[in-house]
Amino acid sequence: MILLLLESAVFALAGFHILYIATKAPFRRDAAEVPGLAIAVVSLGVVAAGIGIWMIVRWPTVRHFAAIGAVALMTLAWWRARPSYGARSKWPPGSLGIGKSLDAINDRTFYLDQAAAHGPVFKMSQFGRPVVCVVGLANARRLLNENADSLIGATLPYNRRLPKGTLRYMALSDHREEAPLFRKTFASLELHAGEQANRAACRVMLDTVVRESAQGNGGVRGREYFASWLLVSLSRIFFGLLPDDPRVAEIEHAFSNLQFDRSGGSRWQRRLEEALVSVTTLMRDVAAEGARSPDYVAAGSALRVILEADPALLDDPSRARNLFLVFRISHGDLTGLVDWLFKLLTDNPEWQSSMRTAGRTTGSPSSAQPSDVGSRIVLETLRMEQSEFLYRRIARPITFSDYALPEGWLLRICVQESHREPNVFPNPQRFDPNRFLARTFGKSEYSPFGADERGCMGARLALFLGRVFVEELCLGYEWQVTRDGPLERGSRHRHHWRPSAASRVILRSLKV
Repeated sequence: MILLLLESAVFALAGFHILYIATKAPFRRDAAEVPGLAIAVVSLGVVAAGIGIWMIVRWPTVRHFAAIGAVALMTLAWWRARPSYGARSKWPPGSLGIGKSLDAINDRTFYLDQAAAHGPVFKMSQFGRPVVCVVGLANARRLLNENADSLIGATLPYNRRLPKGTLRYMALSDHREEAPLFRKTFASLELHAGEQANRAACRVMLDTVVRESAQGNGGVRGREYFASWLLVSLSRIFFGLLPDDPRVAEIEHAFSNLQFDRSGGSRWQRRLEEALVSVTTLMRDVAAEGARSPDYVAAGSALRVILEADPALLDDPSRARNLFLVFRISHGDLTGLVDWLFKLLTDNPEWQSSMRTAGRTTGSPSSAQPSDVGSRIVLETLRMEQSEFLYRRIARPITFSDYALPEGWLLRICVQESHREPNVFPNPQRFDPNRFLARTFGKSEYSPFGADERGCMGARLALFLGRVFVEELCLGYEWQVTRDGPLERGSRHRHHWRPSAASRVILRSLKV
Protein backbone atom coordinates (compact mmCIF):
# COMPACT_ATOMS: atom_id res chain seq x y z
CA MET A 1 0.00 0.00 0.00
CA ILE A 2 2.81 2.40 0.87
CA LEU A 3 4.51 1.64 -2.44
CA LEU A 4 1.26 2.40 -4.30
CA LEU A 5 0.92 5.73 -2.49
CA LEU A 6 4.52 6.66 -3.30
CA GLU A 7 4.09 5.74 -6.95
CA SER A 8 0.83 7.72 -7.10
CA ALA A 9 2.62 10.73 -5.64
CA VAL A 10 5.34 10.40 -8.28
CA PHE A 11 2.76 10.30 -11.08
CA ALA A 12 0.89 13.26 -9.59
CA LEU A 13 4.10 15.29 -9.35
CA ALA A 14 5.07 14.42 -12.93
CA GLY A 15 1.59 15.33 -14.15
CA PHE A 16 1.73 18.64 -12.30
CA HIS A 17 5.02 19.55 -13.96
CA ILE A 18 3.71 18.62 -17.41
CA LEU A 19 0.60 20.77 -16.88
CA TYR A 20 2.71 23.60 -15.50
CA ILE A 21 4.86 23.64 -18.63
CA ALA A 22 1.90 23.12 -21.00
CA THR A 23 0.03 26.12 -19.59
CA LYS A 24 2.93 28.56 -20.01
CA ALA A 25 2.15 31.63 -22.11
CA PRO A 26 3.94 30.54 -25.35
CA PHE A 27 1.90 27.33 -25.53
CA ARG A 28 -1.30 29.23 -24.73
CA ARG A 29 -0.58 31.62 -27.61
CA ASP A 30 0.08 28.74 -30.00
CA ALA A 31 -3.18 27.11 -28.91
CA ALA A 32 -5.10 30.35 -29.49
CA GLU A 33 -3.57 30.80 -32.97
CA VAL A 34 -4.18 27.19 -34.09
CA PRO A 35 -7.09 25.91 -31.97
CA GLY A 36 -7.67 22.85 -34.17
CA LEU A 37 -4.13 21.61 -33.66
CA ALA A 38 -4.34 22.36 -29.94
CA ILE A 39 -7.54 20.33 -29.61
CA ALA A 40 -5.96 17.43 -31.50
CA VAL A 41 -2.82 17.48 -29.30
CA VAL A 42 -4.88 17.65 -26.09
CA SER A 43 -7.15 14.83 -27.31
CA LEU A 44 -4.16 12.62 -28.11
CA GLY A 45 -2.67 13.46 -24.72
CA VAL A 46 -5.86 12.51 -22.92
CA VAL A 47 -6.10 9.23 -24.85
CA ALA A 48 -2.43 8.43 -24.15
CA ALA A 49 -2.84 9.28 -20.46
CA GLY A 50 -5.94 7.07 -20.28
CA ILE A 51 -4.13 4.15 -21.86
CA GLY A 52 -1.19 4.71 -19.51
CA ILE A 53 -3.43 4.76 -16.42
CA TRP A 54 -5.23 1.62 -17.57
CA MET A 55 -1.92 -0.20 -18.05
CA ILE A 56 -0.60 0.99 -14.69
CA VAL A 57 -3.75 -0.17 -12.88
CA ARG A 58 -3.93 -3.50 -14.73
CA TRP A 59 -0.26 -4.45 -14.53
CA PRO A 60 1.59 -3.45 -11.35
CA THR A 61 4.95 -4.24 -12.97
CA VAL A 62 4.28 -1.58 -15.61
CA ARG A 63 3.41 0.85 -12.79
CA HIS A 64 6.70 0.13 -11.03
CA PHE A 65 8.78 0.73 -14.15
CA ALA A 66 6.74 3.82 -15.08
CA ALA A 67 7.31 5.29 -11.63
CA ILE A 68 11.04 4.59 -11.82
CA GLY A 69 11.15 6.18 -15.29
CA ALA A 70 9.25 9.25 -14.08
CA VAL A 71 11.62 9.69 -11.15
CA ALA A 72 14.62 9.31 -13.44
CA LEU A 73 13.31 11.89 -15.94
CA MET A 74 12.40 14.42 -13.23
CA THR A 75 15.79 13.96 -11.60
CA LEU A 76 17.54 14.46 -14.94
CA ALA A 77 15.48 17.58 -15.64
CA TRP A 78 16.28 18.99 -12.19
CA TRP A 79 19.99 18.15 -12.57
CA ARG A 80 20.17 19.78 -15.99
CA ALA A 81 18.29 22.88 -14.81
CA ARG A 82 20.84 23.64 -12.07
CA PRO A 83 22.79 26.85 -12.87
CA SER A 84 26.03 25.00 -12.08
CA TYR A 85 25.31 22.18 -14.54
CA GLY A 86 28.30 21.78 -16.84
CA ALA A 87 30.71 23.67 -14.57
CA ARG A 88 33.26 20.82 -14.76
CA SER A 89 33.23 21.20 -18.54
CA LYS A 90 33.68 24.97 -18.08
CA TRP A 91 30.26 25.77 -19.45
CA PRO A 92 28.85 29.17 -18.45
CA PRO A 93 26.44 29.31 -15.49
CA GLY A 94 22.68 29.45 -16.02
CA SER A 95 19.73 27.08 -16.23
CA LEU A 96 18.99 24.80 -19.19
CA GLY A 97 15.55 24.02 -17.77
CA ILE A 98 12.51 24.08 -20.03
CA GLY A 99 10.67 26.33 -17.58
CA LYS A 100 13.35 29.00 -17.84
CA SER A 101 13.33 28.58 -21.59
CA LEU A 102 9.63 29.45 -21.72
CA ASP A 103 10.01 32.27 -19.19
CA ALA A 104 12.51 33.91 -21.52
CA ILE A 105 9.83 34.34 -24.17
CA ASN A 106 7.35 36.14 -21.95
CA ASP A 107 9.58 38.05 -19.50
CA ARG A 108 10.85 41.40 -20.76
CA THR A 109 13.69 41.47 -18.23
CA PHE A 110 14.70 37.80 -18.40
CA TYR A 111 18.14 38.31 -19.99
CA LEU A 112 19.00 41.29 -17.82
CA ASP A 113 17.99 39.31 -14.73
CA GLN A 114 20.09 36.33 -15.81
CA ALA A 115 23.09 38.58 -16.47
CA ALA A 116 22.68 40.12 -13.01
CA ALA A 117 22.53 36.66 -11.44
CA HIS A 118 25.24 34.87 -13.42
CA GLY A 119 27.39 37.50 -15.15
CA PRO A 120 27.45 38.79 -18.73
CA VAL A 121 28.04 35.31 -20.23
CA PHE A 122 25.45 32.69 -19.26
CA LYS A 123 23.60 29.72 -20.67
CA MET A 124 19.93 28.91 -21.13
CA SER A 125 17.95 26.75 -23.52
CA GLN A 126 15.42 27.32 -26.27
CA PHE A 127 12.98 24.44 -26.21
CA GLY A 128 15.80 22.18 -25.02
CA ARG A 129 18.56 23.47 -27.33
CA PRO A 130 21.45 25.00 -25.36
CA VAL A 131 22.18 28.69 -25.96
CA VAL A 132 25.02 30.84 -24.67
CA CYS A 133 23.96 34.45 -24.15
CA VAL A 134 26.22 37.48 -24.04
CA VAL A 135 25.24 40.87 -22.60
CA GLY A 136 27.59 43.77 -23.33
CA LEU A 137 28.56 44.88 -26.82
CA ALA A 138 32.30 45.09 -26.14
CA ASN A 139 32.39 41.41 -25.16
CA ALA A 140 30.01 40.48 -27.95
CA ARG A 141 32.06 42.19 -30.66
CA ARG A 142 35.24 40.56 -29.40
CA LEU A 143 33.60 37.14 -29.40
CA LEU A 144 32.18 37.60 -32.91
CA ASN A 145 35.30 39.05 -34.47
CA GLU A 146 37.82 36.69 -32.87
CA ASN A 147 35.78 33.61 -33.75
CA ALA A 148 34.24 34.55 -37.11
CA ASP A 149 35.34 31.27 -38.71
CA SER A 150 33.78 29.23 -35.90
CA LEU A 151 30.35 30.86 -36.14
CA ILE A 152 27.71 30.41 -38.83
CA GLY A 153 24.23 31.78 -39.37
CA ALA A 154 21.40 30.38 -37.28
CA THR A 155 19.26 29.76 -40.34
CA LEU A 156 15.51 29.64 -40.82
CA PRO A 157 13.94 27.19 -43.33
CA TYR A 158 13.39 29.72 -46.14
CA ASN A 159 17.16 30.06 -46.41
CA ARG A 160 17.21 26.79 -48.37
CA ARG A 161 15.39 28.37 -51.32
CA LEU A 162 18.52 30.28 -52.37
CA PRO A 163 21.61 28.60 -53.88
CA LYS A 164 24.01 30.25 -51.42
CA GLY A 165 21.44 31.16 -48.80
CA THR A 166 20.40 34.65 -47.75
CA LEU A 167 22.99 37.30 -46.97
CA ARG A 168 22.42 37.11 -43.24
CA TYR A 169 22.80 33.31 -43.17
CA MET A 170 25.23 32.37 -45.94
CA ALA A 171 28.67 30.91 -45.21
CA LEU A 172 31.28 33.50 -44.30
CA SER A 173 33.28 32.88 -47.49
CA ASP A 174 30.15 33.40 -49.62
CA HIS A 175 29.16 36.44 -47.58
CA ARG A 176 32.55 38.04 -48.15
CA GLU A 177 32.07 37.48 -51.88
CA GLU A 178 28.46 38.66 -52.15
CA ALA A 179 28.08 41.33 -49.48
CA PRO A 180 30.30 44.05 -51.04
CA LEU A 181 27.96 44.40 -54.03
CA PHE A 182 24.90 44.82 -51.81
CA ARG A 183 26.74 47.02 -49.31
CA LYS A 184 27.87 49.35 -52.09
CA THR A 185 24.34 49.42 -53.51
CA PHE A 186 22.70 50.50 -50.30
CA ALA A 187 25.45 53.00 -49.52
CA SER A 188 24.80 54.55 -52.96
CA LEU A 189 21.03 54.94 -52.62
CA GLU A 190 20.07 58.51 -53.47
CA LEU A 191 17.43 58.76 -50.77
CA HIS A 192 17.13 62.51 -51.12
CA ALA A 193 16.02 62.15 -54.76
CA GLY A 194 12.71 60.59 -53.71
CA GLU A 195 12.32 62.32 -50.37
CA GLN A 196 9.39 64.53 -51.32
CA ALA A 197 7.57 61.61 -52.90
CA ASN A 198 8.10 59.52 -49.76
CA ARG A 199 6.89 62.36 -47.57
CA ALA A 200 3.84 62.82 -49.78
CA ALA A 201 3.07 59.08 -49.58
CA CYS A 202 3.41 59.26 -45.79
CA ARG A 203 0.93 62.15 -45.62
CA VAL A 204 -1.50 60.26 -47.87
CA MET A 205 -1.30 57.33 -45.46
CA LEU A 206 -1.80 59.54 -42.40
CA ASP A 207 -4.75 61.34 -44.04
CA THR A 208 -6.28 57.92 -44.63
CA VAL A 209 -5.91 57.15 -40.93
CA VAL A 210 -7.55 60.52 -40.11
CA ARG A 211 -10.51 59.72 -42.35
CA GLU A 212 -11.00 56.10 -41.34
CA SER A 213 -10.35 56.57 -37.62
CA ALA A 214 -13.14 59.19 -37.52
CA GLN A 215 -15.74 56.80 -38.92
CA GLY A 216 -16.34 55.10 -35.58
CA ASN A 217 -15.75 55.75 -31.90
CA GLY A 218 -13.13 53.07 -31.48
CA GLY A 219 -10.43 54.31 -33.86
CA VAL A 220 -8.14 52.10 -35.97
CA ARG A 221 -4.95 50.12 -35.51
CA GLY A 222 -2.02 52.06 -36.92
CA ARG A 223 0.36 49.23 -37.79
CA GLU A 224 -1.49 48.10 -40.93
CA TYR A 225 -1.43 51.64 -42.32
CA PHE A 226 2.28 52.04 -41.52
CA ALA A 227 2.99 48.79 -43.38
CA SER A 228 1.08 50.03 -46.44
CA TRP A 229 3.08 53.27 -46.59
CA LEU A 230 6.37 51.43 -46.22
CA LEU A 231 5.43 49.04 -49.02
CA VAL A 232 4.89 52.03 -51.34
CA SER A 233 8.06 53.83 -50.23
CA LEU A 234 10.30 50.79 -50.37
CA SER A 235 8.91 49.76 -53.76
CA ARG A 236 10.07 53.14 -55.07
CA ILE A 237 13.44 53.03 -53.30
CA PHE A 238 14.22 49.44 -54.30
CA PHE A 239 12.59 49.13 -57.72
CA GLY A 240 11.65 52.65 -58.84
CA LEU A 241 7.91 51.85 -58.82
CA LEU A 242 5.42 54.69 -58.44
CA PRO A 243 2.58 54.34 -55.88
CA ASP A 244 -0.07 53.71 -58.55
CA ASP A 245 1.99 51.07 -60.38
CA PRO A 246 0.00 47.79 -60.30
CA ARG A 247 3.22 45.89 -59.65
CA VAL A 248 3.24 47.27 -56.10
CA ALA A 249 0.11 45.19 -55.52
CA GLU A 250 1.90 42.17 -57.04
CA ILE A 251 4.68 42.58 -54.51
CA GLU A 252 2.16 42.83 -51.70
CA HIS A 253 0.56 39.59 -52.90
CA ALA A 254 3.97 37.89 -52.93
CA PHE A 255 4.38 38.89 -49.27
CA SER A 256 1.46 36.67 -48.32
CA ASN A 257 3.33 33.66 -49.70
CA LEU A 258 6.55 34.47 -47.84
CA GLN A 259 5.74 32.87 -44.51
CA PHE A 260 9.17 33.07 -42.93
CA ASP A 261 8.11 31.49 -39.65
CA ARG A 262 6.74 28.39 -41.32
CA SER A 263 8.77 25.31 -42.12
CA GLY A 264 5.99 23.24 -43.61
CA GLY A 265 5.78 20.72 -46.35
CA SER A 266 5.35 20.87 -50.08
CA ARG A 267 2.58 23.49 -50.06
CA TRP A 268 4.68 25.95 -48.06
CA GLN A 269 7.71 25.33 -50.30
CA ARG A 270 5.62 25.72 -53.44
CA ARG A 271 4.11 29.03 -52.35
CA LEU A 272 7.49 30.37 -51.29
CA GLU A 273 9.02 29.38 -54.62
CA GLU A 274 6.13 30.97 -56.51
CA ALA A 275 6.65 34.24 -54.66
CA LEU A 276 10.38 34.33 -55.39
CA VAL A 277 9.85 33.48 -59.06
CA SER A 278 7.08 36.06 -59.51
CA VAL A 279 9.09 38.89 -58.00
CA THR A 280 12.21 37.98 -59.99
CA THR A 281 10.04 38.17 -63.12
CA LEU A 282 8.73 41.53 -61.96
CA MET A 283 12.26 42.87 -61.48
CA ARG A 284 13.21 41.69 -64.98
CA ASP A 285 10.16 43.48 -66.37
CA VAL A 286 11.13 46.72 -64.61
CA ALA A 287 14.72 46.37 -65.81
CA ALA A 288 13.57 45.79 -69.42
CA GLU A 289 11.42 48.92 -69.33
CA GLY A 290 14.35 50.82 -67.87
CA ALA A 291 16.53 49.68 -70.76
CA ARG A 292 13.99 51.06 -73.25
CA SER A 293 13.43 54.26 -71.26
CA PRO A 294 16.30 55.06 -68.88
CA ASP A 295 14.17 57.52 -66.93
CA TYR A 296 11.70 54.77 -66.04
CA VAL A 297 13.82 53.11 -63.37
CA ALA A 298 14.10 55.94 -60.86
CA ALA A 299 17.60 57.36 -60.52
CA GLY A 300 19.33 55.94 -57.48
CA SER A 301 16.90 53.03 -56.95
CA ALA A 302 18.52 49.90 -55.61
CA LEU A 303 17.64 47.90 -58.72
CA ARG A 304 19.19 50.44 -61.05
CA VAL A 305 22.35 50.85 -58.96
CA ILE A 306 22.92 47.12 -58.56
CA LEU A 307 22.30 46.41 -62.27
CA GLU A 308 24.84 49.05 -63.21
CA ALA A 309 27.37 47.19 -61.04
CA ASP A 310 26.27 43.71 -62.18
CA PRO A 311 24.15 43.68 -65.38
CA ALA A 312 23.72 39.89 -65.10
CA LEU A 313 22.33 40.05 -61.55
CA LEU A 314 18.78 39.04 -62.48
CA ASP A 315 20.13 35.88 -64.13
CA ASP A 316 21.82 34.87 -60.89
CA PRO A 317 19.17 33.23 -58.63
CA SER A 318 21.22 33.84 -55.50
CA ARG A 319 21.68 37.58 -56.08
CA ALA A 320 18.24 38.27 -57.55
CA ARG A 321 16.45 36.49 -54.71
CA ASN A 322 18.65 38.11 -52.11
CA LEU A 323 17.72 41.55 -53.41
CA PHE A 324 14.04 40.79 -52.96
CA LEU A 325 14.53 39.16 -49.56
CA VAL A 326 16.43 42.25 -48.38
CA PHE A 327 13.38 44.22 -49.51
CA ARG A 328 11.00 41.87 -47.69
CA ILE A 329 13.01 41.79 -44.47
CA SER A 330 13.46 45.58 -44.58
CA HIS A 331 9.71 46.01 -44.84
CA GLY A 332 9.07 43.83 -41.80
CA ASP A 333 11.79 45.44 -39.70
CA LEU A 334 10.80 48.99 -40.64
CA THR A 335 7.13 48.30 -39.94
CA GLY A 336 8.16 47.20 -36.47
CA LEU A 337 10.32 50.31 -36.03
CA VAL A 338 7.57 52.70 -37.13
CA ASP A 339 5.08 50.94 -34.84
CA TRP A 340 7.48 51.52 -31.93
CA LEU A 341 8.08 55.14 -32.97
CA PHE A 342 4.36 55.77 -32.78
CA LYS A 343 4.11 53.99 -29.41
CA LEU A 344 7.01 55.86 -27.79
CA LEU A 345 5.89 59.23 -29.14
CA THR A 346 2.44 58.49 -27.71
CA ASP A 347 3.91 57.61 -24.31
CA ASN A 348 6.27 60.63 -24.34
CA PRO A 349 4.20 63.53 -25.74
CA GLU A 350 6.85 66.11 -24.84
CA TRP A 351 8.84 64.84 -27.81
CA GLN A 352 5.91 65.53 -30.11
CA SER A 353 6.19 69.17 -29.01
CA SER A 354 9.98 69.17 -29.47
CA MET A 355 9.56 67.87 -33.00
CA ARG A 356 6.97 70.53 -33.85
CA THR A 357 9.29 73.24 -32.57
CA ALA A 358 12.30 71.93 -34.50
CA GLY A 359 10.60 71.48 -37.89
CA ARG A 360 11.71 69.29 -40.80
CA THR A 361 15.22 68.22 -41.75
CA THR A 362 15.83 67.32 -45.39
CA GLY A 363 18.32 65.07 -47.12
CA SER A 364 19.88 61.71 -46.44
CA PRO A 365 21.32 60.98 -42.97
CA SER A 366 24.62 62.84 -42.69
CA SER A 367 26.24 60.38 -40.28
CA ALA A 368 25.65 57.18 -38.35
CA GLN A 369 24.17 59.22 -35.48
CA PRO A 370 22.53 62.39 -36.88
CA SER A 371 21.74 65.08 -34.32
CA ASP A 372 18.42 66.50 -35.58
CA VAL A 373 15.39 65.89 -33.34
CA GLY A 374 13.64 63.41 -35.63
CA SER A 375 16.76 61.29 -36.06
CA ARG A 376 17.47 61.36 -32.33
CA ILE A 377 13.97 60.04 -31.69
CA VAL A 378 14.67 57.20 -34.15
CA LEU A 379 18.04 56.42 -32.57
CA GLU A 380 16.57 56.31 -29.08
CA THR A 381 13.71 54.09 -30.26
CA LEU A 382 16.26 51.70 -31.79
CA ARG A 383 18.16 51.70 -28.51
CA MET A 384 15.09 50.77 -26.50
CA GLU A 385 13.14 48.56 -28.91
CA GLN A 386 13.22 46.57 -32.17
CA SER A 387 17.02 45.97 -32.13
CA GLU A 388 16.83 43.02 -29.76
CA PHE A 389 19.31 40.27 -30.60
CA LEU A 390 21.75 38.61 -32.99
CA TYR A 391 21.94 34.84 -33.42
CA ARG A 392 24.78 32.63 -34.58
CA ARG A 393 25.40 28.89 -34.43
CA ILE A 394 28.67 27.61 -32.99
CA ALA A 395 30.20 25.41 -35.71
CA ARG A 396 33.43 24.66 -33.82
CA PRO A 397 34.16 24.74 -30.07
CA ILE A 398 35.11 28.18 -28.74
CA THR A 399 36.89 29.26 -25.59
CA PHE A 400 35.77 32.70 -24.42
CA SER A 401 36.20 34.44 -21.06
CA ASP A 402 37.42 31.15 -19.54
CA TYR A 403 34.25 29.40 -20.68
CA ALA A 404 34.00 26.51 -23.13
CA LEU A 405 31.25 27.07 -25.70
CA PRO A 406 30.41 23.70 -27.28
CA GLU A 407 29.88 22.99 -30.95
CA GLY A 408 26.21 22.97 -31.97
CA TRP A 409 25.05 25.47 -29.36
CA LEU A 410 23.36 28.69 -30.38
CA LEU A 411 24.89 32.06 -29.56
CA ARG A 412 22.56 34.93 -28.68
CA ILE A 413 23.99 38.46 -28.55
CA CYS A 414 21.59 40.36 -26.28
CA VAL A 415 21.59 43.72 -28.08
CA GLN A 416 18.61 45.29 -26.36
CA GLU A 417 19.95 44.40 -22.92
CA SER A 418 23.40 45.71 -23.90
CA HIS A 419 21.77 49.04 -24.77
CA ARG A 420 20.57 49.30 -21.18
CA GLU A 421 23.94 49.40 -19.46
CA PRO A 422 23.63 52.28 -16.96
CA ASN A 423 27.35 53.11 -17.21
CA VAL A 424 26.81 53.94 -20.87
CA PHE A 425 23.18 55.11 -20.84
CA PRO A 426 22.26 56.74 -17.50
CA ASN A 427 18.66 56.02 -16.49
CA PRO A 428 18.45 53.49 -19.36
CA GLN A 429 14.69 52.83 -19.04
CA ARG A 430 13.92 56.48 -19.77
CA PHE A 431 13.10 57.56 -23.31
CA ASP A 432 15.62 60.37 -23.81
CA PRO A 433 16.64 61.20 -27.40
CA ASN A 434 18.85 63.98 -26.06
CA ARG A 435 21.41 61.40 -24.98
CA PHE A 436 22.42 61.33 -28.67
CA LEU A 437 22.94 65.08 -28.61
CA ALA A 438 25.33 64.98 -25.68
CA ARG A 439 27.80 62.51 -27.20
CA THR A 440 28.52 60.00 -29.96
CA PHE A 441 28.51 56.35 -28.97
CA GLY A 442 31.00 53.81 -30.30
CA LYS A 443 29.95 50.47 -31.74
CA SER A 444 30.95 48.75 -28.51
CA GLU A 445 28.34 50.90 -26.74
CA TYR A 446 25.52 51.32 -29.26
CA SER A 447 25.04 49.04 -32.23
CA PRO A 448 21.43 48.57 -33.40
CA PHE A 449 22.45 47.43 -36.89
CA GLY A 450 24.77 44.54 -36.04
CA ALA A 451 28.06 43.91 -34.29
CA ASP A 452 30.30 42.31 -36.95
CA GLU A 453 30.85 42.19 -40.70
CA ARG A 454 27.39 40.70 -41.21
CA GLY A 455 25.82 43.93 -39.95
CA CYS A 456 22.61 45.33 -41.42
CA MET A 457 23.13 47.30 -44.63
CA GLY A 458 19.94 49.32 -44.21
CA ALA A 459 21.02 51.72 -41.47
CA ARG A 460 20.72 54.82 -43.69
CA LEU A 461 17.35 53.65 -44.96
CA ALA A 462 16.00 53.05 -41.44
CA LEU A 463 17.18 56.45 -40.21
CA PHE A 464 15.80 58.19 -43.30
CA LEU A 465 12.32 56.66 -43.36
CA GLY A 466 12.07 56.73 -39.57
CA ARG A 467 12.81 60.46 -39.55
CA VAL A 468 10.34 61.11 -42.39
CA PHE A 469 7.60 59.35 -40.42
CA VAL A 470 8.35 61.17 -37.16
CA GLU A 471 8.44 64.59 -38.82
CA GLU A 472 5.31 64.16 -40.94
CA LEU A 473 3.35 62.66 -38.04
CA CYS A 474 4.25 65.28 -35.45
CA LEU A 475 4.19 68.33 -37.73
CA GLY A 476 0.89 67.56 -39.39
CA TYR A 477 -1.20 65.59 -36.91
CA GLU A 478 -2.27 64.97 -33.33
CA TRP A 479 -3.77 61.78 -31.99
CA GLN A 480 -5.56 60.05 -29.18
CA VAL A 481 -5.17 56.40 -28.25
CA THR A 482 -8.64 55.11 -27.46
CA ARG A 483 -7.61 51.60 -26.46
CA ASP A 484 -4.36 49.87 -25.61
CA GLY A 485 -3.06 46.66 -24.15
CA PRO A 486 0.13 45.04 -22.85
CA LEU A 487 3.16 44.62 -25.08
CA GLU A 488 3.12 41.42 -27.12
CA ARG A 489 5.48 38.82 -28.45
CA GLY A 490 5.15 35.67 -30.51
CA SER A 491 5.75 32.22 -29.07
CA ARG A 492 9.35 31.79 -30.27
CA HIS A 493 12.61 33.20 -28.92
CA ARG A 494 13.41 34.82 -32.28
CA HIS A 495 10.20 36.86 -32.27
CA HIS A 496 10.33 40.56 -31.45
CA TRP A 497 8.36 42.41 -28.82
CA ARG A 498 5.77 44.76 -30.33
CA PRO A 499 3.05 47.18 -29.23
CA SER A 500 -0.32 45.68 -28.47
CA ALA A 501 -2.50 44.55 -31.37
CA ALA A 502 -5.44 45.82 -29.31
CA SER A 503 -4.22 49.41 -29.63
CA ARG A 504 -6.61 51.79 -31.42
CA VAL A 505 -6.03 55.42 -32.32
CA ILE A 506 -7.96 58.42 -33.61
CA LEU A 507 -5.79 60.73 -35.70
CA ARG A 508 -6.62 64.38 -36.41
CA SER A 509 -5.06 66.77 -38.88
CA LEU A 510 -3.43 70.00 -37.64
CA LYS A 511 -3.95 71.61 -41.04
CA VAL A 512 -6.11 74.70 -41.02
